[in-house]
Amino acid sequence: MTDPVPPANALPSRQLAVTWGIPDRFGGMTEALLHRSRLFAAAGARAEVVTFEPRPDYGAVRAELEARGELAGGVGLRNIYEDFRRRADEPCPVDALPAPAERPPDEVNDTASGTVLRWRDGAALARVEHRRADGSLAVLEQRPHPEASHRVVTSFDAAERTTGQWASVRRFRFAWLDELVAGRPTVAIVDSKTAARWMQHYRRPHVTRIHLVHGAHHDAQGRLTASRRDIFEHLERWDAVAFLTDRQRAAAIAAVGDIGNLDVVPNAVTIPEWMPRLPPDRLHGVIATRLSALKRIDHALQVIARVRALGVPVTAEILGDGSQRARLEAEAARLGLAEAATFAGYAADGADGFARGSWTLLTSRSEGTSLALLEAMGAGCIPVAYDIAYGPAEVIREGRSGWLVPDGDIAAAAAALTSLCVLPDDRLAAMRRSARHTAQAYDEESVLERWIDVQEAAVRRHEERRRREGPSLLRRAAGRALRVSRAAAQALRGSTPHPR
Repeated sequence: MTDPVPPANALPSRQLAVTWGIPDRFGGMTEALLHRSRLFAAAGARAEVVTFEPRPDYGAVRAELEARGELAGGVGLRNIYEDFRRRADEPCPVDALPAPAERPPDEVNDTASGTVLRWRDGAALARVEHRRADGSLAVLEQRPHPEASHRVVTSFDAAERTTGQWASVRRFRFAWLDELVAGRPTVAIVDSKTAARWMQHYRRPHVTRIHLVHGAHHDAQGRLTASRRDIFEHLERWDAVAFLTDRQRAAAIAAVGDIGNLDVVPNAVTIPEWMPRLPPDRLHGVIATRLSALKRIDHALQVIARVRALGVPVTAEILGDGSQRARLEAEAARLGLAEAATFAGYAADGADGFARGSWTLLTSRSEGTSLALLEAMGAGCIPVAYDIAYGPAEVIREGRSGWLVPDGDIAAAAAALTSLCVLPDDRLAAMRRSARHTAQAYDEESVLERWIDVQEAAVRRHEERRRREGPSLLRRAAGRALRVSRAAAQALRGSTPHPR
């Protein structure tokens, strides 16, 4: 039987969004991949988000996303450890029966849905137990000997009989993906750089792999960052590598050359159906961001303080949360902004807040395409942004749809915001229309069309590679029971692990 051929100008019918995990309060990358998955599902594809983080409460994660509409349209969410807690595989013998732990764990993550226990040898994980809600062991990861760089993975049924074994965590993940794919034509878009480090080695005849690069890949000196180096030095391993902006793609070409599989696909933005001619309060701004050092919200606070010192009583609503919140609230108080700058915390519908603002500030060190920037512009909220890599200069027309100022120039940002606040009504209304028009180029229909083109090209590259490499591509590790080495088996062998 031949594989079904999708109609022209359509997405392949099975789409995976591969990421490490779903944070409780996620930022732009996770928001974008969930939005993209809903877009693909609405276009008729079977869209699933697949994750590999070891948190034991994915039922709660799923329930929260469903309540917020993030999985609307039938988007699925799968987690490898949740699957192994739930499944009822047939018992089978394994090469190496792991020994029980010899001491109490160093870390315990206990939830109503299950527990994760970790044993460390210095900074390295030596042993990880993934247990079900009833305490039974579902998955055990254990280094076969102290010098080993990998952990052997063994799975168990509810009676703690072995059901499978893999020689490394990577092989365990690949075997699980093989089950999900089940030999069907699939496009896997890998968003997370953590997942990309090992997904670049996942090669299967029916799986077209695309790495979507969300963030910066180089440091201030133009050197590849340590977390990106291995991926960027081997971009030829992917059927396509997509960037969010043309400038980001150009920077990658300057660093590693153009190998013919580099594309640009921006994140899609939901644009409000309508926009009032003028905002309710011309001096009020809205900033929606993660409160991390990368976002430099302390710069934004200094900009606001300078504008107020000039006699323009601007106020700001800061939507978001993060590790820097307490420090930033203290900084706002030090600058005399306790009443003028309100920290509203995380809001699932944070983008809706831009309708309350006349302006926004973007003071990050770097961005891919800032979703917050485009969401603000779609609502007519005028940006004042640092000219950073990569997104702002591609969407802001100076003096027409916002202001660009040199990176880190607080005085220039304050001057631009002051100019914005004293614009005549007609000029401000025209800028709002221009900003909204710019954002509409990133609407769902436009981005979906771009994804269709990129995936068609990626599938063609994959098929060409498949024909060129022939049987070698078929000889990839697959299936559930991958044998461990004789040495690892000898090191692991012992009595059956017992419940807590």
